[in-house]
Amino acid sequence: MKRPRTPSLAALTVLLAAAFLLRIVQLGDVPLRGDEAFAVRYWADDPATVVRDLAQWEPHPLGAFLSFWAWKSAAGSSEFAMRTLSLLGGWLGVAATGALARYLLRNRRAAPVALALAALHPFLIWHAQDARNYALWFGASSLAMWLFLRAATRNRRRDWTLYLIAETVALYFFFLEAFLLVVQAAYLVAQRRPRRVIAAALRAWLVLGILLLPWLVQAWYLAHSGYEGATSDAAPARLLTWFLPVLLTGREYLSPWEILLPLAWIAALVPLWLHRPQRRQGIWLAVWIVLPASLLLVAATRMSVFDPRYLIATVPAFIVLATGALTAPHSGCLPLPRPAARVALALILTVPVLSVTELAPYYRGESPKAPDWPGLAAYLEQRAAPGDLILQTAPDPAFGYYYPGPTDETSLVPDAPIRAQLQPLVNFHRGIWLVGRSPEAESFLADTMQQISYDAPAGFDVMQFRRWTPRETEIAVRHDVRFGEIARLAGHTLQGPGATAPALTVLLYWEPLAQSAVDYTVFVHLTGAPNPATGGPLWDQDDHRPLDGFASTLAWERGTLYRDPYHLLGSPEVRLASGIYTITVGLYDPQSGDRLPVYDAAGVLLGDSFTLTTIRWPPSQ
Repeated sequence: MKRPRTPSLAALTVLLAAAFLLRIVQLGDVPLRGDEAFAVRYWADDPATVVRDLAQWEPHPLGAFLSFWAWKSAAGSSEFAMRTLSLLGGWLGVAATGALARYLLRNRRAAPVALALAALHPFLIWHAQDARNYALWFGASSLAMWLFLRAATRNRRRDWTLYLIAETVALYFFFLEAFLLVVQAAYLVAQRRPRRVIAAALRAWLVLGILLLPWLVQAWYLAHSGYEGATSDAAPARLLTWFLPVLLTGREYLSPWEILLPLAWIAALVPLWLHRPQRRQGIWLAVWIVLPASLLLVAATRMSVFDPRYLIATVPAFIVLATGALTAPHSGCLPLPRPAARVALALILTVPVLSVTELAPYYRGESPKAPDWPGLAAYLEQRAAPGDLILQTAPDPAFGYYYPGPTDETSLVPDAPIRAQLQPLVNFHRGIWLVGRSPEAESFLADTMQQISYDAPAGFDVMQFRRWTPRETEIAVRHDVRFGEIARLAGHTLQGPGATAPALTVLLYWEPLAQSAVDYTVFVHLTGAPNPATGGPLWDQDDHRPLDGFASTLAWERGTLYRDPYHLLGSPEVRLASGIYTITVGLYDPQSGDRLPVYDAAGVLLGDSFTLTTIRWPPSQ
C-alpha cells in the first residue's frame, strides 16, 4: 500500500503560503524607487504612445509595457497594487523552482527543500517587491524551463504548446531570455535526446520565431537607438566576487569573503554531486549558470548592462544544485570521508543561513530601496505655489509620482552647462525650490535670487529661492500694524508646519516709514505651554536684522517692500509637544534690549510685540 501524499502536499502548500507572505508583507510600505516610478508612470501609459515612443529606446520588450498597462488599468497605480504584479510573477517562479528540482533530481524531498530555499531567498524577495519586470521574467522563465524539460521528455504536442506559450511570455518580458534558449538547446545535446524530440523542439522554436516578429522589430530599433546601458561595464572577476554572492544570498561581501564564500560554495558542491546518478543534469545546471553569464559578459563589452539582476533567471539553477547536494543519500557511495562530507554539507547550508540573516534588516527597513519621497512631496505641496519651480539636481521619476502639483517640476540635465539651464528658469519663475546639492547651481541662484530657506525634510536638501522684488500677491495674510515710527508690517506668509515635520518659515513683508538712528533687530518667537527645557513659554526663536542686515533699519528705503525670512523649529533638537503655539514678532535695540511699541491701523497701542498667528502641532489634531 502506497504511503499517502497528503503530508507532502501539506508541506508544499505551507511553503508556498510562506513564500507568498514573505513577499506581501510591507509590500506597499516603502516608497517607489526611481525605476519603479518610471515603470508605473511611463511603461503603463497608453499602449499607442508607448509603442510609438518609449519602446524605441527603453530596453525592455513590449510585453513588459503592456502587462504593466493592463495591470494598472485593472488594479490601480498605488505602490501595493503595482508591486502585486511582480509579487505574483516571483511567486510563480518559486513554485516552478520547486517543480524543476522535483523533475531533475527525482527525489520527493527535493521539491520542499527547493521551495524553502526559493521562498527565503532575499534576492528573489526584493525583486518580487519591486514594480519592475525582473520578477515577472524570473517567474515566466522558470515555468518555461520546467515545461521545456517536460516536453523534451514526453514529446507530446500539448506539452510543447504549453512550453511555447510560456517561453513567448518570458521573451516578451525580458530580452535576455534569449540566453535561456541556448541553455535549452544545450540540454537537448547533453541529454542526447532522440531526433524526434529535437525535431519537435525545432518546430516549436520556428513557431516561436514567428510569434517574436514584433519582438525582433523592437530589438532592431533598440539596436539603432544608441542605447548604451545604465549599469556597469564588463568585469569578469566580478562574476565571482559580486554576481555569485548576490545570486546566492542577495548581498555583496567585503574582502576576503567576496572571494572565499563563492569559492567555498563551489568547492563543497562539486564533490557532493560526483556520486549522483544525475551527474549529467548537474553539468547542465552549471551550463545554465555559466552560459548566460558568459553571454552577458560579452554584451557588457558593448554596453553597460553588467548587473546581477540580468541573471535572475539563473537563480533556479543555483537552488536546484544546492538542493541536489542537500538531499542526496550521502552514506556509502560518496567519494569523500564522512567528516569531509559533513563539512561540505555545512558549507552548502551556510548560504541559506546567510540569506535568512539578510531578511530581518530588510524588513526593518535598514536599507530602504527609496528615500522618503512622500515626505518630500508633502513638504513641497504645503509650501510651493503656482509660479514656482521645483528643480531636482538629479532626475528621478519617483518625485513626479508622489508630487501632484500644482507647482511645475523639472531637473537639471546631466553634463549640460548649469548656468545656461538656470538662466531661463530664473527669468520665467518667481521662485525656485532646489532639491539636492549642486554647488554651481546654488551659487548661481544665490547670485541672482534671494535665498529664502534651507531645510532637510525627509532627508532631502531643499533650498528655496525667490526673486528679490516681492509682489503684493504673494502675501498670504495682510496686516496694517506700525512698529514705532520706522516700519509698517504689510503682512506675512507662513510656510509649514507639515504633517511630519514642524519646521516653519515665516516671511515678513516690511514697508519702511523712516530710517532709524538705531540698527534694530527683529525677533520672531514661538511660544506655548511651558517648555521643559527652559521652564518658560519660549520654544524657539529667530532674531536678526531685516534681511540679515541687507535691509538694515539704518538705511532701508521708504516706498520699498522687503521680504524678510525667519526660520523656526529647523533644529532636530527642538522637539515640539502637542498643542497650540503662538508666533509673535517685534523689533528691539540689541544694545539696550528696548522694544519698539506696536500700533494698529487706528493708532491704538498693542504692546511691544505683535501676534502674527497661531499654529497647532501636530496639524491633524
